[in-house]
Amino acid sequence: MSHLSCTKFSFSSFANFAILSFLFTVALTVLGSTTFAQAPVPAETKVLKVGIIGLDTSHSVAFAEALNAKEPDPALANCRVVAAYPHGSADIKSSVERIPGYTEKVKALGVEIVDSIDELLKRCDVVLLETNDGRPHLQQLIPCLKAGKRTFVDKPVAGSLSDAVKMFELSKETKVPFFTSSALRFSKSNQAARAGEYGKIQSAWATSPASVESTHPLLYWYGIHGVESLFTLMGPGCEKVTCQKVDGKIIATGTWKDGRVGEFREGSGYVGKIKTDKGEFDVGNFDGYKPLIVEIVKFFRSGEVPVSPEESLEIYAFMSAAEESLNNGGKEVRLK
Repeated sequence: MSHLSCTKFSFSSFANFAILSFLFTVALTVLGSTTFAQAPVPAETKVLKVGIIGLDTSHSVAFAEALNAKEPDPALANCRVVAAYPHGSADIKSSVERIPGYTEKVKALGVEIVDSIDELLKRCDVVLLETNDGRPHLQQLIPCLKAGKRTFVDKPVAGSLSDAVKMFELSKETKVPFFTSSALRFSKSNQAARAGEYGKIQSAWATSPASVESTHPLLYWYGIHGVESLFTLMGPGCEKVTCQKVDGKIIATGTWKDGRVGEFREGSGYVGKIKTDKGEFDVGNFDGYKPLIVEIVKFFRSGEVPVSPEESLEIYAFMSAAEESLNNGGKEVRLK
């Protein structure tokens, strides 16, 4: 009896299994022939097509090489430069002369060269506005934002403070974000200081070269690097500036609303120092472009800017106030 029961049970189990297998096969066939909404692809796996405006700066080549590498850094994966509009600076000879050589270097990375910004925008999802000359940035940014393309604008953000204000106003109106920054902001030491790892900052100074381009305000062209470091360390909140030249070098001193003092010092390299409640620490070094490019890719994917418009505008207001102070014998100038 037990043997017969066992046999009956086994046969029944097999029959049930066969029926279930048949039903599962039918279900798969139906599912395969029916259209359903697919689960969203993780953002980091979606390929972002990048367009570059301006091939008159080494940044364009460096950024394209990092993004289009055969084996890019995992943080930069699936974000490739597909097209570039080479023309940017119109009358800055040192910039214009670079365009042919940089164009060839970018083409060798598989990048298509186009004849207009409109054509560029048809081919890309996001934009690197790299034109070395800050003066055309406003007009170059307008079609990008109107087309809904998140954009990184390289330094200097503009050729004047008024243009910079207009750019951020347009971003707010179109609800399309952009950000601007020097690579110095994202150096390891500057970011550690910003995060409070060295303690609460009481004062700081930062240096960078400050070569001047006659078409731009005093510190916009190259001093921006050291000023960006200074604001990364001190944070926003500067109220007034004085500026003078000592031994032919620019020194711009800002006083923050909480009484702290920060200085930009023209120098031959990228260094700085902070005084905190824990002591004094060396900061302000340059760690290359990769930390900035990583932040740009994060922004392209998330739409979250790593530097607020308010802080960026304060940086340019600081530099404009410094020039006004220098031209007026070191007179104190308020950022407002």
